Amino acid sequence: MTLSDNFIYDTRAWLVLSRSFMVNKIAGTYLFYGEDGIGRWQTAICFAALLNCEQPKIIDEEQKLAVPCRECRRCHNIFNLNFEGLQCAVPIPPHNNKLDKAIDFTNEVLAMKRKEPFRIIKAASSINIPIAVAREIKKTLSLKATQGIKRAVIFYQMEKMKTSSADALLKLIEEPPEDTVVILIASKPDALLPTIQSRSQKIKIDKNRPQDIENYLVKIYEMSPQRAKLLSKISKGSLGRAIDMIETTPGEAESKRAVIFLLFKSLFVDKSPDTLTHMNEVLNFRDRGEAEELLRLWQLLVRDGANFAVSNDANEIINIDFSVEIQNLAAYFSRPRLAPDMVEHIKNTLADLRRNVHIQGALMALALRLKSVIGTNR
Repeated sequence: MTLSDNFIYDTRAWLVLSRSFMVNKIAGTYLFYGEDGIGRWQTAICFAALLNCEQPKIIDEEQKLAVPCRECRRCHNIFNLNFEGLQCAVPIPPHNNKLDKAIDFTNEVLAMKRKEPFRIIKAASSINIPIAVAREIKKTLSLKATQGIKRAVIFYQMEKMKTSSADALLKLIEEPPEDTVVILIASKPDALLPTIQSRSQKIKIDKNRPQDIENYLVKIYEMSPQRAKLLSKISKGSLGRAIDMIETTPGEAESKRAVIFLLFKSLFVDKSPDTLTHMNEVLNFRDRGEAEELLRLWQLLVRDGANFAVSNDANEIINIDFSVEIQNLAAYFSRPRLAPDMVEHIKNTLADLRRNVHIQGALMALALRLKSVIGTNR
């Protein structure tokens, strides 16, 4: 077993999947849901390997815990994403919606996932799983499976699929062909059509434990234990998010965090026009992912300020690189309504961004609302 598999197999989700395998009660369609970067993809690949493994290992007979051997030909091919019974569909940028372009883009994504299965796949433009891909998968599955092969079809970021494409898959999702398992991967069940939800066995993938994130970063990326501990805290249980922070140009991640913190601090100490000017100068309003990253960090900073205001315990601060300045801001959070009001406004803006609202307008409006809340709670 690899390091990444060790903590995939040590989860409630894997225990459910392993037990269904051991008693030969495999569902036709599964919905793996949870945040990006926590292991939804790797869980799906591990499950596909277990279903096809030539020599599955029984770790605990009583608990019905089994894992793929990773040594047989089938396991090797599946973990390398090169197996005849494995098909994957991923969201495609609009200009790549034709089948040949979609296949090329999918192969690029699979190459990234092969190298780092916890990597979060991002796209600057609006993306979707095109109907051409859905139809091609249905066409392939209409052929009889090779004897002894359990086909696995993975739809990654299923919430990105348009209704027309999803409708084309309803029959497949409701009644997959013999010896075929469909695995849908999404952030939340509610992001999918009710008809799809009702036909899927839902498996929640929990956030990664901080220690698992630390171990992975130290052993796979040869990171210092101190920095790995910091990233394990600020990534909010998402190994993929932690990897995002280290796979930038050296120093870029720290610089970006510093800028985001300075904007957060500006909400408290600068006049409204100054804060808006700062945001206009340093933010890329064409990058939706960067805007969401800013909002997630602001949420954590609010939490740190509120917790320290109550406990006065610096050990509870998640963003330890800003510990001193958070303690200096904590006095603002002595008012009981400040933190929940700020979090609510940030949460609403995050939801707006996911509905493709105008990024600059949403962030500017949020900054004004937060400064109003801070002023009211002085």
